[in-house]
Amino acid sequence: MLFFLSVLQLLYIALLAPLTIGIIRKLEEIVESKKGPSIFQEYYDLRKLFRKETLIPQAASPFFIAAPYLTFSLYLLLTLVLPIITAFPLTFGPVVDFVGGGLIFGAAATIKKIAAIDTRNNYAHLGTSRASAIGAVSEPIILIIFIMFGVITNTNNPYVINNVLQTSTNWYLSLIHWFATFAFFMVLIVETGKLPIESHSLGELGMIDQAMEMEYSGKELALYKWGGYMKHFLLMNVFMNVYAFPYYVPMQPNLNSIFAYMIINYLKILLLVVLFVIIQETFSKYKLFKNFDFVAVALVLAFLAALVFYTTGGNV
Repeated sequence: MLFFLSVLQLLYIALLAPLTIGIIRKLEEIVESKKGPSIFQEYYDLRKLFRKETLIPQAASPFFIAAPYLTFSLYLLLTLVLPIITAFPLTFGPVVDFVGGGLIFGAAATIKKIAAIDTRNNYAHLGTSRASAIGAVSEPIILIIFIMFGVITNTNNPYVINNVLQTSTNWYLSLIHWFATFAFFMVLIVETGKLPIESHSLGELGMIDQAMEMEYSGKELALYKWGGYMKHFLLMNVFMNVYAFPYYVPMQPNLNSIFAYMIINYLKILLLVVLFVIIQETFSKYKLFKNFDFVAVALVLAFLAALVFYTTGGNV
């Protein structure tokens, strides 16, 4: 049964991730009084890319072609080990803990950066340098947050963390928990390219991910895009299931409860989608260098979580 649920969770994430991005883009267009593309546009784009020819830069090494397959495989692995539709470990759950999951995310990002440099494209180098600069600030924040949740729950297992926060009102309402949660939310905004920079546009002044993918085409570009959708969907689920609203995640292997929660889970994600759209359409974009001010606030919140815990003994 656990193996079946693992496959079910993988399909749930892989199939619904493009739809989630499509809904975000559709809502943004509606708010801007535009018609916009269909919410299924991402599926159409992926199908088109899988049918297109692959072009390889002359200067690129074999690693250039291998990178999309490696990153996509890592994101598939994460779908099997994170608490998405259950609060109990599935077949591959014990493979990594929270820190290990963070390292897998980091490994996928590193592979993508190395492949972008391998293209010898100036725009790819530009996107890589920007991503590395932002990551140098945002990744320590994630590490502090993971450590704080490990301290609160005495474990780095994301399933146990969810169980503790589901059953302990004191920890859920604590100032420590909410400092860490808001810090993670700010990092989530940066990681998904919603604010304060336009990281998923073709504008030279703001693009990051698009620049690193510029030399790709065909099925390799499709895998990069699909993997990016899965990354965003996974991070949104981790935020909702472990940090912001850990309730109703099934703690027992009951199929009816799990299927019901899959619907509830996606409703939770849609609430986060609406929040993203409000932020995206309400606030003006920062200039690129101002992004570090934004991330610095997240670092302060993460540090405050640690400071409050160690000065109060975890009683606030």
